[in-house]
Parts: sequence; structure tokens; C-alpha cells
Amino acid sequence: METIQVFVEFSAISRVLTGQSEFSLNLKKGASIVDVVAALGKKFPQLLGQIIEKDGKALIPTNVFSVNGQRIIHESDTAFQPNDGDKLILLSLLSGG
Repeated sequence: METIQVFVEFSAISRVLTGQSEFSLNLKKGASIVDVVAALGKKFPQLLGQIIEKDGKALIPTNVFSVNGQRIIHESDTAFQPNDGDKLILLSLLSGG
């Protein structure tokens, strides 16, 4: 099984909730942003209901990922597949980032 590694940077409320500024995540090659969200929800259950929907399957709509500072991924972009080495910055639109 081939894997990729992505880096999730927490900002604002997600940083407060997790107590971390960054987290490295290993995923199966071809994983989608849904898999990223699910893995974060399992690793950091304190994000559920605050940043991630309580079912752990999607971001709450006021939260987005910035991919390498170049593209914004919304909760509706479920087919997006990160590449090996991507930096996903978790942003809360209500807190101003």
C-alpha cells in the first residue's frame, strides 16, 4: 500500500483545541479531503462539533483548508485529493484565521 504524508497546520481555535500548531498525517495514496477530516476527528476528538461536524465526516461550513497557501478547499470539495508533502492550513472564517 502506497502512502502519502501531508502536514496539517492548525490556526486560531483549532490550535487552541488541539494544543498543537502542526500535525503530520500519513494517508493512503488517493485519499480525499474527507479522509483527512476523518483522521483529524479521530486523532483530535475535541475538534468534533467545533471545527468538524459531530459525525466526523466534514468540516463545519465556517472552516476551510488552504492548500499550500494557494487554494481554498471548502467542506463541499469532497473529491479533492492532497498530494504527498502538501501543507493543509485549517482556517476558521469566523475567527479571522
